[in-house]
Amino acid sequence: MQKIKGVNLGGWFVLESWMKPELFKNIDSRDETGFCLKNTNAKKDLIKHWETFITIDDFIYIKNLGINSVRLPIPWWLEGKSPYFSALPYIHQAMQWADETGLAVLLDLHTAPGCQNGFDNGGIEGVIDWPKDPKNIDLTIDRLEFITKEFKKHPSFWGIEVLNEPHSSIDLKLIQDFYRRSYARIRKHTDKTIVFHDAFRPKDPSWAPFFKDEQMENVVFDLHLYHCFDHRLTHGDFNLHLKTLLEDRLSMIKEINLFVRTVVGEWSLGMHYQTMIKDDTFDEETYRRILANLQLFVYNHGYGYYFWNYKIERESHMDWDFRRLMEHGVFQSKF
Repeated sequence: MQKIKGVNLGGWFVLESWMKPELFKNIDSRDETGFCLKNTNAKKDLIKHWETFITIDDFIYIKNLGINSVRLPIPWWLEGKSPYFSALPYIHQAMQWADETGLAVLLDLHTAPGCQNGFDNGGIEGVIDWPKDPKNIDLTIDRLEFITKEFKKHPSFWGIEVLNEPHSSIDLKLIQDFYRRSYARIRKHTDKTIVFHDAFRPKDPSWAPFFKDEQMENVVFDLHLYHCFDHRLTHGDFNLHLKTLLEDRLSMIKEINLFVRTVVGEWSLGMHYQTMIKDDTFDEETYRRILANLQLFVYNHGYGYYFWNYKIERESHMDWDFRRLMEHGVFQSKF
């Protein structure tokens, strides 16, 4: 397959309240676990959300832009397990739409039993119990096998990401052992792409021998590169953002490419302009366009990229909303 030019369909099958605040109105939670536990109409609200947040028209729109792939976050409870509900038929529908429109799909296991990162996107905010119990890891591998067997028949099934954003506090030896075991289980059923996240440590020296020694076939290393979570960047000037891209991230991607293909699975134009150092030349709209095109240039040195996210259903956060950015001409007509 040619290089990935993609977008994430986040917020569809794994809820994050900031992406669609109206869905969480009067619910004292920011994650899907709380949504299901504290909302008496959870199933009804979820079905409506699954049926309307993304439709086939979105798949057609994405394809017509020249985008060739979507990264689709899905939860470990996709079959339904109390207190959660099953989105399985709707995920199949999404795959069918991708089949029909010719989009390749990277199925991304975005949550894990016990939660792997404590983020809202892990399903349970403030909890990182996944690495504490071997049964959680075993169940995750079982889920990956189920997902592979369930969706491999779709022509759009390009690959599977074994786990989104394991927390930086988790021992890399544990994560890499999980990656080995996941690879072996998935390979029983498909030769399609298998993606591993960097666990927020892309420069760790253990990755090179891991990928070289294991001799895995058709694997990709996923980096998530943002500009809004590093205090040094959020409180620096714009030149620091440019330097970070051109001097740090570009060389890092080139170096990692020597032993494994890289994809930037998440990136955005999200910035904290209010805290940045600014001078008389500051112009937010100009900076936004520079940041967009420079990231595209840098990340294209890897195997490709997926912008986070295709849509954000709120007035604010346009810098995370691909469709609005496209409609405002921030990105070129062909992404």
